[in-house]
Amino acid sequence: MSTISQILLIGHTHHDVGYTNSPRLLDDQHRRVVAEVLRLCEADPEPGPAQFRWTFEVARPVLRHLAETGEAGAAQLRRLVHEGRVAVTGGYLNMTQLPSDAEFGAAYDALQVFRAAGLPVRTQQHGDVNGIAWGTVEAMRRAGMSRLVMALNPDHGRAPYEQPTGFWWEGTSGQRVFVWLSTHYGFGEQWGIVDGDVVAAQRHIAAFVERLAARPDYPYDVAVVHAANDNRWPTPLFLDVVRHWNTVPGNPPMRTATIDEALDLLEPQASRADVPVVRGEWSDWWSHGHGPTAREVAVYREARSFARAAQTSLGLTLLRGDGEPALAHVLGYRRGPTRLRDAHEVVADLARVDEDLLLFGEHTWGSWETYSKPHSTFSHSHWNAKAGFAYQAYDLARDLAVEGMFRLAASGTDPAGAAPVPAAGGGILVVNPTERDRTEPVEVELDTTRRARLVARAPAFGVALLPTPGASTARTGREIAKGPYRVVVDPARGGVVSLVDRRDGRELVDPAVPHGLGAVVVERIPTGCDHPMVVRSPKDFHPDFPGPDFERLVARGEDEPAITESAELATITWRVTPADLPAATVALTLYRDADVVDLDVHLVKPARLEPESIFVAFPFAVPDPEFLLETAGAVYAAGTEQLPDTSRDWHSVQHAVGVTNRDHGILWGSFDAPLVQVGGFHTGRWARTLAVAGGQVNSWLMNNLHFTNFQASQDGTRRYRYRFAARSGPVTREQVRVYGRNLLEPLQARRYAGPVGVTGGSGLRVEPADRLLAEVRPAGDQAVRVRLRNIGAEPVAATVEWAGPGVTGGGPVTVAGHGIADVTLRRADPPS
Repeated sequence: MSTISQILLIGHTHHDVGYTNSPRLLDDQHRRVVAEVLRLCEADPEPGPAQFRWTFEVARPVLRHLAETGEAGAAQLRRLVHEGRVAVTGGYLNMTQLPSDAEFGAAYDALQVFRAAGLPVRTQQHGDVNGIAWGTVEAMRRAGMSRLVMALNPDHGRAPYEQPTGFWWEGTSGQRVFVWLSTHYGFGEQWGIVDGDVVAAQRHIAAFVERLAARPDYPYDVAVVHAANDNRWPTPLFLDVVRHWNTVPGNPPMRTATIDEALDLLEPQASRADVPVVRGEWSDWWSHGHGPTAREVAVYREARSFARAAQTSLGLTLLRGDGEPALAHVLGYRRGPTRLRDAHEVVADLARVDEDLLLFGEHTWGSWETYSKPHSTFSHSHWNAKAGFAYQAYDLARDLAVEGMFRLAASGTDPAGAAPVPAAGGGILVVNPTERDRTEPVEVELDTTRRARLVARAPAFGVALLPTPGASTARTGREIAKGPYRVVVDPARGGVVSLVDRRDGRELVDPAVPHGLGAVVVERIPTGCDHPMVVRSPKDFHPDFPGPDFERLVARGEDEPAITESAELATITWRVTPADLPAATVALTLYRDADVVDLDVHLVKPARLEPESIFVAFPFAVPDPEFLLETAGAVYAAGTEQLPDTSRDWHSVQHAVGVTNRDHGILWGSFDAPLVQVGGFHTGRWARTLAVAGGQVNSWLMNNLHFTNFQASQDGTRRYRYRFAARSGPVTREQVRVYGRNLLEPLQARRYAGPVGVTGGSGLRVEPADRLLAEVRPAGDQAVRVRLRNIGAEPVAATVEWAGPGVTGGGPVTVAGHGIADVTLRRADPPS
């Protein structure tokens, strides 16, 4: 039990890019909030317990304010931070678990603006979201922050510990951040604080302090209370609460403070009290809210793949130098000529893509009335604005990626030195945006109606020009064999009933599961169900109300599967009819020269408001499995490497999952859909431990089981893509990391009939390529940044080299375990 000696009231605005109003309006309003806060600070110069103090909950509006006001704005902020009047925190926005480590990297890189302005940033504040990726620990420490405030929303999930409390969160490298698991910021409004209702605030805060003092696990003498709510315009009304509280006999003193000041008091007390140290993923209970918008999430994921490809190819082009401009300017991928961006535009447009990706990955996905009024114009307008971030990122990233491919192909050439135009109308141009030689399937559009697959080989950071794929034959049947695998499909069981690895004879499909691999499974609430979420409120889909007991219906088919086959590959396609939905088409492809299996699901999903889910099932035959899941910047073992009481029922992964035991395993990945349930179906269990029935990976493609913010109905007519591969030995974390990165950054392929200036390597080499991941990006002023990520625990002595004239920089660098290092290459002479 503790004696509460003081109460700190933290004024801030919870930053939603939406919810209470349209994202189109609120993003700008938050920028204006910064100026209003500074005005209120200047208008209240007298020190005292009720002096106006403020914490900027996220970095984006302050960054925008500095961009607008320059050194004058920076000087004002520096002074007020030094005086303890305001705190600037380092989280770009309140993010979901969708962003990759590269997007988080862009967000933390933006904090360089604060450092350049002399603004200290020591804390990241995160509100409303019930989880955050494990890789955040290392990313925060690299950005100079060592404290994290998590103001979790208690609805629809569980916190790792009773709120509030503190603990140490240890990252994969052993570095730690101090976490203050705070109360939900919304109590600031519920308790009457932000509106200055001194009577209500007195009652609620007194009860809160009494509860803290009675807790044996609360070793602090400070109580932190939030004066905040969603998108509140800053006012000094909450200061009346301080003034009134301090007039009541027996109350411990209250004063305003910033979050930095609060943590300066709490962190040393946590160190003395020996609070818990925990490792693992903070798996978000709210991540299932992305299920109703499967199509837009897929667009977002496709956009970031284009963005990564674009920055690599345009960076390599900068180092090589553009070829003959007269040739390059007619490399339009639809209608030439196409104007090429200059170096400044490339950097600016890549930054615009970063911004849109981060705005889409932010946690606000719908208006406050999406469930109560799903058909209102406001709900639709709000979602249109939110989805627009994904589509804006897609449009720009795709255009940059195609420009980059074609410019790289023609780079460093002149008319005399250019290779001849490929014969017979062109070939397939393939660009490898990564540091390793790669052989993998690609899909390419041959004309406006025909697409083809082929297995492409491309060197690290290199280009290959391949012939157009040949013809294939068609037949019906239930079995195909190609390369390492043999497959048998039974549409009556929904999918693949046998998948044999011919290299060792191992059966990869679990025969004990009553449906096939690739089966589409509809999960819905049984008729007559009286679960509280059905009869009372969707908000009661919650740990306090386990269930409901969903029924699961496997989509089945009757028609004989269709088979297309060539010398290089074989595809088997079958149709199934999910419950109450149009028919779906599932296609599985095997390759002669690649050890992966591709599975595509073409789904037509009309919108429905009734609670339901759709899965694509992968019942792998891996006894006693461990599931290794890829999160941003880390890989964790589901169930065992997670913070207490974080979601075991479902997980949001980047792209890859390893299903493994001591003898063998499977690498599985999803291009488009992030949500999985592993070891079985778990919806509604709200389990504290992961129950594993077998090696099942169930891709949770869609659901509409939230109660606010997210969309109330789900649709998503689209093709959803998966890729997996058997491994003869145990799957490692490093393999999961590389496999996921390769799905994020696939080989880029397009039909091409232009000049070819580079085939093979482009000139960039990163060693040792088998221990690092590398990201290439134009950085302005003729510079290209190569960011190296160490995927292992041991330091790596790395080398970045450029083979060719006119480029300086590079060389050796040591990359710490699970760390990153940036190496700069610079073109010495401006490219032609």
